Amino acid sequence: MPVSLRHHDSNQPRAGSSHARPATVRQSVARQVRVRPWWVGLVFVLSVAGVRAQATAPLQLHYQERPPYTATGASGEPVGLLIEPLKRALQRNRIAHAWVRTPSQRQLVLVQQGQGPDCGIGWFRNPERETRGRFSAPLYQDRPFMALVKADASAPPYPELAQRLRDSTLPLLTKEGYSYGPLIDDLIRQHPQHVVRTTAESTQMARMIDAGRAGWMIMAPEEADALFASIGDAARALRLVPLPGAPPGQARHLYCNRSVPAEVLEQLDRVLLER
Repeated sequence: MPVSLRHHDSNQPRAGSSHARPATVRQSVARQVRVRPWWVGLVFVLSVAGVRAQATAPLQLHYQERPPYTATGASGEPVGLLIEPLKRALQRNRIAHAWVRTPSQRQLVLVQQGQGPDCGIGWFRNPERETRGRFSAPLYQDRPFMALVKADASAPPYPELAQRLRDSTLPLLTKEGYSYGPLIDDLIRQHPQHVVRTTAESTQMARMIDAGRAGWMIMAPEEADALFASIGDAARALRLVPLPGAPPGQARHLYCNRSVPAEVLEQLDRVLLER
């Protein structure tokens, strides 16, 4: 007992005493001191490298062939109403990026379910999408929607958009996964029996109208010239008409996966909002 008390009460062994640690204990401690910094340091280095790799991974910017909004130019890079302001913002902030041509439904999967720094170009904002991704400031503000119908179709005497949607003889053709803005989206939900849904792109949708598989489709007037040019002779059988009761045009945004840092979108927004 006295020896035990003396050992715990004394911080330093007395000169000439034999209370120093045995050699085996000193060697074990030395090994721990040598080993611990090695693996701790390795974990730290790998963690830092992972963070840096994630931070510097280029944005994957997904677009589709949808002139005049987005299209592949002669140089192989995208051009269009949505691309030019985005290019300016990327260049001003020196943000690494890559352009990828991707169908719209695949874009949604990458943004809402993927893990990489993916962004779709030109998406409308709505509450459901906001829960599953991040939106930039507007890239472009559309003009009010119009209706694409068969050229020989008589103009329905509807003062309101809701009345047109209630007409079962003229079902509306819509694109799966698309938003037409809060007002029209809500009207479509109220009249699902008068809606035909498709995953086809705009050119195929226009041909479906020509074939009588639906009565009309909603489209932005900006797209009309390019759409008519893309469908050739079928364009003569179609026409664009005003859509009474249509709300003001929607803003189109960059829609990004949540792995894209918020500060990256803030940098882009500062330039986009200068316009």
